[in-house]
Amino acid sequence: MMMISRSHYKKRSYSAVYKIYRRLRFIRYKKRATRWQKIETDRKEIQERRETRQKLIEFRNSEKELHRLKQKADQEEKKRLKKELREEFRQRDLLFRQEWQKLTKEDQEKARQARLLEKRERKKQLRHNLKSSLENFIGSFRSINIRSLKSRIKDFRENAPQRRLLGLISFNSTVLFVLAYLVLYLIYQGITVIAASFFSYPTIVYYYDIYFNISQEAWYHDSVKTIFSSGPVVNFVIGITFLIIYSNIREAAGPFKLFFLWGFLHSVNMLFGALLIGTLFETGVGHVISWMYIMDTGKVLYSIISIFILVIAGIISARHFLISGNTYYNEINNENRTSFILAQVLVPYLAGNLFLVLLRQPHFVFYDTFIVLALIISLLPVLVIFRSYNELYFEEEEKKPHMTWVGLVILAAVILFFRGVLAIGLRFG
Repeated sequence: MMMISRSHYKKRSYSAVYKIYRRLRFIRYKKRATRWQKIETDRKEIQERRETRQKLIEFRNSEKELHRLKQKADQEEKKRLKKELREEFRQRDLLFRQEWQKLTKEDQEKARQARLLEKRERKKQLRHNLKSSLENFIGSFRSINIRSLKSRIKDFRENAPQRRLLGLISFNSTVLFVLAYLVLYLIYQGITVIAASFFSYPTIVYYYDIYFNISQEAWYHDSVKTIFSSGPVVNFVIGITFLIIYSNIREAAGPFKLFFLWGFLHSVNMLFGALLIGTLFETGVGHVISWMYIMDTGKVLYSIISIFILVIAGIISARHFLISGNTYYNEINNENRTSFILAQVLVPYLAGNLFLVLLRQPHFVFYDTFIVLALIISLLPVLVIFRSYNELYFEEEEKKPHMTWVGLVILAAVILFFRGVLAIGLRFG
């Protein structure tokens, strides 16, 4: 019995191969458990990030909605105040007229003399203020000394980051200004060539013009209207599409979105600015007006309509230009608004036009150059009314403005095609 019990409690032994097998299975089990635990942890982190992102989006949407409601309430309050002031002024004017009619001729003459004397006093005060301003301006130059000069140099150095930021804004906007124009100009040339092919007109496309290899007798009403109007009309439709695209992506950060806003203005200008310039100088789209045998009164009417639509396009773009500041600033306020608009709008217009003139050298294309210059009609409303908008607030995250490398690379490729390929000339038909 003792032998049986000892053998019963005797420790069981395993072979070395089986021990290795069991060890490998245990290691495999541990790895599998660790992997599943990591997957579960990652899944929980992803879920938490999604919930955090969703809460952040909901918070931003609620803030935007509150801001929109506040702006709407402010606008309604301003409208109400303006209406009340207008009514008050109207009542005052009506009361003044009634009192004026009650006065005798002698009293009316005395009132006229008093108003005339008051007007003279205002003019005298204005001359005095101008004289004082001029004296203060001259005195500021006389007060320059070593100490004041050092303080001004110090202020100039301290403002270096702001100058670099404005320089970056101007550079990015200029690149996108030129890129939008060249893209739409190439589309315009392509549409013109396609329209000419409908009438079997052979063409040669250069970077400065399109030559039609036909005689003057080959032109007739339908061909002139179709060829010279198809490009601007198609570009105008593309411009409306660009405005819709920009309206959908204007809240996103990044400078390249400005390409669509400049494209909208260029497309409107390529139709109505071309209509204005062509009507005045009887070239380009002006050929269509001439072949329609429209008299001078009709041409003046077309010019007025063109100017009106260009101004409307500028008014539409003013707020969009301010919103594009979310790429560089957390808010657009009274301190940075003027410098931003000058860097985002005026400087690119001037630098872009200069670049386009140099790009077309040694040829000076009178018609196309004056069309781009006519864009100032749309930009003037932007430069005039941008101060009338309320302050804009964007995301509080830190802004990291950068150069628009995508736009710069695309612009380099377009310029290479524009001056490299079109300088030789492309023949069609």
